[in-house]
Amino acid sequence: MSVFVRPVVGLLMLFLAAGGRPGSEDPGPTSFSSVAAESVDPAGGVGPENPGPTKFITLADARPLLAALGETVPAEVRGLTGSDADARWSAWRKERDAAIRRRIATGDEDSVVNLMLYGTRFTRWPRATPAAVAASASAARLEDVMDGRVADLAAAIESPGADERLRFVRGVVERNGIAIEAASRDATRRYLIELRSRVLSDNERYVRRLAAVALADPSQQRAAQATLYRDRGLSSDTSLRVDFALEQVLTTLRDRGELKGHPVERVAVVGPGLDFVDKAQGYDFYPVQTIQPFAVADSLRRLGATARPRVTTLDISPRVIAHLREARQRAAQGQAYRVNAVLEQDSAASRLEPALVEYWRRFGDRVGSQTASEIPATYAGQVRSRTIDVRPDAVLDVTGTEFNVVLERLSSADPSSRFDMVVATNVLVYYDTFEQALAVGNMASMLREGGLLVANQPVPVPATCGLSPVLIMSVGFDRVQSEAGSHERGDSIFVYRKTSS
Repeated sequence: MSVFVRPVVGLLMLFLAAGGRPGSEDPGPTSFSSVAAESVDPAGGVGPENPGPTKFITLADARPLLAALGETVPAEVRGLTGSDADARWSAWRKERDAAIRRRIATGDEDSVVNLMLYGTRFTRWPRATPAAVAASASAARLEDVMDGRVADLAAAIESPGADERLRFVRGVVERNGIAIEAASRDATRRYLIELRSRVLSDNERYVRRLAAVALADPSQQRAAQATLYRDRGLSSDTSLRVDFALEQVLTTLRDRGELKGHPVERVAVVGPGLDFVDKAQGYDFYPVQTIQPFAVADSLRRLGATARPRVTTLDISPRVIAHLREARQRAAQGQAYRVNAVLEQDSAASRLEPALVEYWRRFGDRVGSQTASEIPATYAGQVRSRTIDVRPDAVLDVTGTEFNVVLERLSSADPSSRFDMVVATNVLVYYDTFEQALAVGNMASMLREGGLLVANQPVPVPATCGLSPVLIMSVGFDRVQSEAGSHERGDSIFVYRKTSS
């Protein structure tokens, strides 16, 4: 793996590129020509592994941030003074919380479109990509494939059975006032086409947004990438690749001695997400799953950072928290949680980093055991898959709390309730600079002194947060060959340490 680490002086590297692929909750790997690193209780009740209730950020909490952020502060809450200052802050905060939560529904629609374009279980049409269509035995055009997939999905959700994804799609359609039955199939189809058009239009808008930034000004490019999806829906899709990058970073921190005297026993994972359908490949042959909470615990055990990490997931989506709650209920009855780790096979167009493949081979061995994996014939020769049954005790060490990272923080002031590490990957890119700063302030408030904040994009870090840069590290995922030539894709991880309260 082509990775190097060197010391950083000051905060000059806070806005390194952490680009994304338009059209996914998981922004996808960054393309870069050289990989560089820089050092700059079963039911889920309150207990030592659960931080307890959350609270909205108060004006008193926010004032240091508001003072530090200057012109990026919205006009409605800039210079708040007088007897009505708290009321004005509360009104703004309530409106912003509602606006952010409305984006969950839009994100759900985005997930429906991803399934419609790339899923395989509900249709015999190839995936709706030029490459997949060209490789199929069908002589159909891409437009025919896309229309055929819409028709198949509209029909499939009329009798979804136990298929969690089809049941989800049905719920999204019904939420928009359409009764699911054969007589209304045309209405369902029209609605799905509208969603598809909106998502494709959004993707074009993100491409134009980046294209409008001067290529000659890297700082503007980095700033645009850091907030690229600030008005996009908050879908819950996730990926194994970023968990590989996290293990690489944790390994580097351990080898540099950064974890000595700083045990990592209590971890918060912000926005763990659900693996609903892979945006590029359409992997829907296994049940919906969450990956990152177990991946982080697995890595911490493997690296000797702690014998038994406690992980708290903080996610704005009630669906994510409900999924974890159900997993904990089954674990309390002695049932394992099944995770499917899937990677594509190497091809002429793409070759995976050997270190990523090695991570995939050992993934889950510290929190569970491997069981038989089944790959449908549709994917024969295209993917490699491992299936891990996570032990019930490891599942019960993971708890979940519904949480808006921009506007909420933990309500307990007890230092013992704070975390040794907070992980927020593929989350902050969905907010503007001011919202990112609020989120960083909230996450910093949840860290104990010496604790680590880990993110995969550059974000504003006001001095009032008490965070100092520790490491910036870029990790390669694969090398892609295209008409434009060969380039490496990967992710950049940014690590900060809490130095003061």
